[in-house]
Amino acid sequence: MLAAMMATLSLAQDGKKIAAGERIYNNYCSTCHGDDLVSTGQTFDLRRLRADERPRFENSVINGKGQMPPWKGTFNNEEMDLLWQYIRANANNK
Repeated sequence: MLAAMMATLSLAQDGKKIAAGERIYNNYCSTCHGDDLVSTGQTFDLRRLRADERPRFENSVINGKGQMPPWKGTFNNEEMDLLWQYIRANANNK
């Protein structure tokens, strides 16, 4: 019984993190990367990022890449984690 309650609490916390990441994404990223992570084809489709590509994601966000400007200093570690949680929750390969 306790294990089931803990699992439910963990899922609720994950859901809150994903929702917070979605808000950050909508404020900063959706203009270029598309609503609900659906790219128009002009920018990288973030849903293609694999679980092991977080360093790549963070490097691109912090330092910029191609047409993407650097966002260094815009996101703290917690916000970067929330963005990653949202992207991974909607990734093509979970």
